[in-house]
Amino acid sequence: MLSIEHKANILRRAGYAVPATPGSANSIYQTAQCWAKAVDTLYVTYAASRAAKSLRDAEEARMLASLQLRSAKAYA
Repeated sequence: MLSIEHKANILRRAGYAVPATPGSANSIYQTAQCWAKAVDTLYVTYAASRAAKSLRDAEEARMLASLQLRSAKAYA
């Protein structure tokens, strides 16, 4: 299981705006627990969007292969 800090780093590298940690001057969260919940929520959204993209890409590849097969049969 990934730590909250690791999830926050992954989100930052992916371009997500991760909330500042508690104790920072610009943090809106008073407790680490609230910050962790916010990061977890963002990470779930990130993971779901990546999974959806993978499914779309797989479906696109399947359709392309099917079209190529039909095209090859049509000209054979």
